[in-house]
Amino acid sequence: MKILFKACLLPLFLTACGLGKDERYSDTEALERPPILTSTKVAGEGDCCDDAVIPKKRYKKGLGEEVYLTKTTPPQIKIKQPFESAWLSLGLALKQAELRITDQERTKGVYYVAYHAPTLFDTIGSLLKTDEKTVIYVLKVEQNSGETKISALLASAMEQSSGLEKTTYDKEASDDAEDLIYKVFDVLHNELQE
Repeated sequence: MKILFKACLLPLFLTACGLGKDERYSDTEALERPPILTSTKVAGEGDCCDDAVIPKKRYKKGLGEEVYLTKTTPPQIKIKQPFESAWLSLGLALKQAELRITDQERTKGVYYVAYHAPTLFDTIGSLLKTDEKTVIYVLKVEQNSGETKISALLASAMEQSSGLEKTTYDKEASDDAEDLIYKVFDVLHNELQE
């Protein structure tokens, strides 16, 4: 009997609780209204002043058209980036080209790179494990208006001796700065990976 009484009383109690309307939520006059915006734009008319450009993501390797060689002698690399971005791109390219950075001075915009232009005799020498003569080159990075210029030159004798602890310095080294520029350009243009 108690169970039957509870079973009848429970639905009766629940319907009694839900019958009344709560008046608190029916009056919306005091609520804040959104502002009314007026528009002078005609329907179908495009935006005339939006010059925003969404940069395209690069899904290919290298900087492509953002980097080019000058026709000067010796050639220089120009990157269409500010100094900071070009400095990082060059450092990444040197690592990917497996060129040994012996020193760097960011405030002066200088990388010191150990480089030896490969020849046919070097290929044979690498098979025979002969000592490779290495030379230090200075890669100078300079801001030039909206672009960054990279030039290469043979380091001075003092820079040569201080930068080569583990390699042999070739005192009769030829100036292969142009070959170095072409190698770095190739990596920057075609192979650079982020």
